[in-house]
Amino acid sequence: MNTFEFLIEKTIKLYESNTGWGDSDEWTNQDFVILSEKIQERTGVALSYVTLKRVWGKVKYDSLPNTHTLDTLVQFLGYESWRGFKSQNGNGPASAITVKQINGNVHGHTIVDNKPEPKKKTWILKSILSIAIPVGLILLILFMVSMNRLLSKSNGWLPVVVRSPVPGTSGSAIKVKHASAPTTENALAADQKLARVLQSNDTIGIVRLLDKDWAVIPSNGDVEEGPSIFPNGIKSGNRTLKTMSLSEPRVRLYENIALVTTKVKLTGMFQGKAFDIQERQTDVWRWKNGGWKCILTQEAVIPK
Repeated sequence: MNTFEFLIEKTIKLYESNTGWGDSDEWTNQDFVILSEKIQERTGVALSYVTLKRVWGKVKYDSLPNTHTLDTLVQFLGYESWRGFKSQNGNGPASAITVKQINGNVHGHTIVDNKPEPKKKTWILKSILSIAIPVGLILLILFMVSMNRLLSKSNGWLPVVVRSPVPGTSGSAIKVKHASAPTTENALAADQKLARVLQSNDTIGIVRLLDKDWAVIPSNGDVEEGPSIFPNGIKSGNRTLKTMSLSEPRVRLYENIALVTTKVKLTGMFQGKAFDIQERQTDVWRWKNGGWKCILTQEAVIPK
């Protein structure tokens, strides 16, 4: 066994210990999907479950993993990089690792946290702090001066007016919390918000959440394009919703793309006739400029 193979085997053993899932030879496809999500949560880097299966030898692949993949794998284990992992582990047997239990579990798998103690580099830390603290203070002062000017022009507060999802009510000033990165939680929240504006027949709210290239594929297999489809139907009286409830959400995040699948119960009027149906619906969301926009909706009616 060469050095690289030895280190890959050691990495796999550490993952078995770290996750507490036992022999990885018995891991299922779903285990690798869950592991992919945990790696992204801890490192901020997305490695697909297919990539992980290649490293584990579950999928035949002739090429070696690239440096980015190797760095991410060991960063999950608490190492700075693959080079650092290699220098610390060498060719000797895998050392015992102290792990601490993280409260809770994911999909029935208990996760344990494994982070080796970092080397103390006091002089580097002092050097960084000696530069960072003064720079940080200067930036803070500049920020406070800028905010003071803005506040003085707006009588002490900055209003953000949003349209109420219920037609006929006025907008109000609220505090808006902006997400810094895409997550499964804010993707699901966006899907739920879209359901609310659809239920309230809020034409402006609907358009705001749909991408300009949005399309819907209904159960009959047609492709209808354009974010104005639903608003036009509402304005013409051709289609209005009374209720729209979501359940059984399934969210998958792939960097800046999220797939949100839900069971949807719909009641309303279509072309003058009442309807009451259930669908399995998948919305494809794209994260751009700090927010989610729906780019595709796929509908499938659930037979009664």
